[in-house]
Amino acid sequence: MSTALPQRIQIIDDTVSVAASLKMLLESYGYSVDTHASGEAFLASMVAPSVEPSCILLDVRMEGMSGIELYQQLEAVNVIAPVIFITGHATVPMAVRAIQLGAFDFLEKPIDHSQLVFKVEAALKHFHSSKKQKLEEQETTQVLGTLTRREKQILDLLVQGRSNKDIAQALSITVKTVEYHRSNLMKKTGATSLPELVRIHISKDQV
Repeated sequence: MSTALPQRIQIIDDTVSVAASLKMLLESYGYSVDTHASGEAFLASMVAPSVEPSCILLDVRMEGMSGIELYQQLEAVNVIAPVIFITGHATVPMAVRAIQLGAFDFLEKPIDHSQLVFKVEAALKHFHSSKKQKLEEQETTQVLGTLTRREKQILDLLVQGRSNKDIAQALSITVKTVEYHRSNLMKKTGATSLPELVRIHISKDQV
């Protein structure tokens, strides 16, 4: 059984003094923080990760890989940690573009410490909510993967609003057989009602 990795805030900024200052501030609030001097360094740390990023503070303009380029790579591999961009005035349009792409938020330099802490706290709440949703989606996928072909057929028809009698006629089986499979569906999915079973089926298509 896999063990969950410890969660830490990640700061990626090629200005070492800025990264160190932000790290010190966040640690004073009790957060665990790692710093990286480039996007490449951060990606290297993720090859065999020892921690899970819970929030990423990312400088937009860096030597080598830009913050936007790194963000796009993180999106491509479905990293769920929310990204807060750090930007100088000249790069605000880039940060706005990142928000449009799905980044969580951005901060302008010089960074207001209270704003930083406020936005990090909001990002962490978002992270834990997203992580919970992802785990639920994985569980749904696993559960639905255990259904037999017949159970899947019956589930599809139930979601369409078909009655047990209609399903029996459509599949050329008895109503009792439908009831048997329906009972198994409820047990396997943990659903306690038909609406809940429908919701589970719908969530399958959103995974």
